[in-house]
Amino acid sequence: MRLGGNLISLWMRHLPVKKCHPTKLISGLLCVCLCAMVYLGYKASYPYAGTGVIQTRTEPPVPSIRCHVNKTYVPRGRAKSPRMGVPRSAVDHKTDDRLRIDNQILVLVETQYSQLGQDIVAVLEANKMKFKMEAASKTLPYLTYMDKGRYGVIIFENLEAYVNMDMWNRQLLDKYCREYKVGMIIFSKSREDSLLSAKVQGFPLYINSQLQLRDFEMNPYSQVLRVTRAGEVWSGTLPGDDWTVFIANHSTYESVAVARLNGHQGNDPDHDPDGDHGPKSKDYYMNSATQTTVIHDMGKFDGVKRILFGNGFKFWLNRLLFLDSISFLSHGKVSIPLERYILVDVDDIFVGKPGIRMKAHDVNAMVSAQRSWRQYVDNFHFNLGFSGRYFHHGHPDEDEGDTQLLDKKDEFWWFPHMFSHSQPHMFENVTTLQDEMILNQQFSEVSHIKSRLCRPRQGRPDR
Repeated sequence: MRLGGNLISLWMRHLPVKKCHPTKLISGLLCVCLCAMVYLGYKASYPYAGTGVIQTRTEPPVPSIRCHVNKTYVPRGRAKSPRMGVPRSAVDHKTDDRLRIDNQILVLVETQYSQLGQDIVAVLEANKMKFKMEAASKTLPYLTYMDKGRYGVIIFENLEAYVNMDMWNRQLLDKYCREYKVGMIIFSKSREDSLLSAKVQGFPLYINSQLQLRDFEMNPYSQVLRVTRAGEVWSGTLPGDDWTVFIANHSTYESVAVARLNGHQGNDPDHDPDGDHGPKSKDYYMNSATQTTVIHDMGKFDGVKRILFGNGFKFWLNRLLFLDSISFLSHGKVSIPLERYILVDVDDIFVGKPGIRMKAHDVNAMVSAQRSWRQYVDNFHFNLGFSGRYFHHGHPDEDEGDTQLLDKKDEFWWFPHMFSHSQPHMFENVTTLQDEMILNQQFSEVSHIKSRLCRPRQGRPDR
């Protein structure tokens, strides 16, 4: 080993090495850095170049659910639902009865820290509904004032808390509901042990618990639905494996929503997960092939109307059904308005890297979508934000898309951004800021873009 090391040292000692001048070394490093920057910039602009992969734009996403609410399907041998084909504005829970109730909700929870109780409160607060929360184990609050009921709806967080109430409180509460025509919403909370055909104490109703379900759908014959729309199946597994389902043994009960056991398709010819065959018969929503997750007690048994939920708000449709239940049981006194104002802003319509900008067929698709939405939203327009500097800054087919946008400019609403898409707070003074805005205004005038924010120029402030 020592001999080998000596030979290598002797060879390196006599190896001619040419010294490199620092200037040449720095110049070489700069050339390497410059080449690397050019290469990285090219790869960033054209990531698929040289890889054999052709960059193609995928088709726009389409919804997996088709809402049939505006279509009327009446298969032979089936009765037409009274709600099919009825305009949504006609669905109203208001009544001509003289009601003596306030538009406040009484929420009875196990503890103020329980998760479901907090979820209920969050939904009520989000929809600006007045409520009072009390512990179900305590004495009931005053239910009346003079000859008027204080509460329009009563909500129980737990079904067991209701059926196991103190006899006096239970009778007092039921009497109040009958006298003032007030309904109850009751949730069946999950529990560690599973129940199979367990009877609900005092009612002709049975429950199965700790289930995993799939294929959720609403009963279009139910009068509870208002915001929620029937006519479609939400296909797939529902969140959670702690669902409770209800089995009725009396004509007072009607399903509001049903599902199926996960992994069980059944042999029911009415089962239609794609929703293409129109409404099912009314018996479908109460047969043994479906599992009732939300059930309506119409009050034929004891004179009190109730709506029972087999799970909380982990599944998003339960939130809508919850709001519909409040509206229905309060005779429309506690409900959210159906009128909504929709504005869709499409920011930076001209700002985009080459390769991902809009093309002519994209503009035509926007116009087509806008016209389709106007069937449901009067005078709907896409609201386009523009920065004039980036007009015609893409590939040739994308520049055609920019031109097509101007050709269709009267189809849309427009609002200006900064001409160079710069941030206003980064300008040093108001004059520079105004100059940038004037450039965008000039672009809108040349392009004949009608924007409510781009008005004729006036005198400049002396600042």
